[in-house]
Amino acid sequence: MKKINSILFFIFCTSLLFAQKNNLQLGNKTIKVFILSGQSNMVGWGEDSKLPDYLSNGDAHKLMFENGKWEILKPFKPSNKGQTKYGLSGNTFGPEISLAEEISKSYPNETIGIIKSSFGGTGILAWSPNWTKEQANRTNDGRKGDLYKVLIDKIKAAQKEANIEIVGFMWQQGGKDMTKVSLGKEYFDNLKFLIKGLRKDLDLPNLPVFIGCSVSKETLTSMKDSPQLQKVKKARPGVEHVISARFKAEQQLSNVKVVVTPNLEKHPKNVHYNTSGQLKLGEYYANTFLKFIDKI
Repeated sequence: MKKINSILFFIFCTSLLFAQKNNLQLGNKTIKVFILSGQSNMVGWGEDSKLPDYLSNGDAHKLMFENGKWEILKPFKPSNKGQTKYGLSGNTFGPEISLAEEISKSYPNETIGIIKSSFGGTGILAWSPNWTKEQANRTNDGRKGDLYKVLIDKIKAAQKEANIEIVGFMWQQGGKDMTKVSLGKEYFDNLKFLIKGLRKDLDLPNLPVFIGCSVSKETLTSMKDSPQLQKVKKARPGVEHVISARFKAEQQLSNVKVVVTPNLEKHPKNVHYNTSGQLKLGEYYANTFLKFIDKI
């Protein structure tokens, strides 16, 4: 009987310690929050097992909002079937890990928060503030539901759980809209509408927006008639329109910056960034944000 009581006491103490570790006491602390959204490279193809322990385990200065509560930021999403086919195992992550790490270095006394809502292989119409299944189905995304509402609902839920200051919206998306010229030509209007909707619904008229793009405007111009671009256009005929729309948004909309993300490592024979690529992607976003803030 004594042995059983000792075991039960040990289990109780272990459970209590675990609960204390995972039940963050935020109090009146204000969390500086970045909202992340987009397609599969925002979802993330980085591998937890290839991270150093301090990034894999996280700490109380860098948080994420998941499962209805604020938690320590760390990889938590198990590899899906598509990822295991390319050799991934364990938990995966996107740019949020290195983004929060780099921002935290510049603001060591702040708590950095991540709210991420992303969905692989999805067109921008799935995030339309005026979502309809018919429009979303132009990129075969109607079955995924209203992703704009999912995003807004998650942000609102996060606001109820802690004092937060939303300081930036990071958008890593566009590949699906490159598959048709008609979608590419509409991309600027759809992107503008998304930004306008977010700013209105979050009551943040000056919300800084950061848009990922693998090439610069100058690179796109120099590639105009190149065999490389022509090859890309066979699979993604709307690619020029989508890339141009990003830079048009930077030029015409306030507080919008394109995050140029060249030379990111990918998984072999795959369009998704590997662990190194995901970490570098997050650093690109963080550095662009920090430079933007310095100019304000």
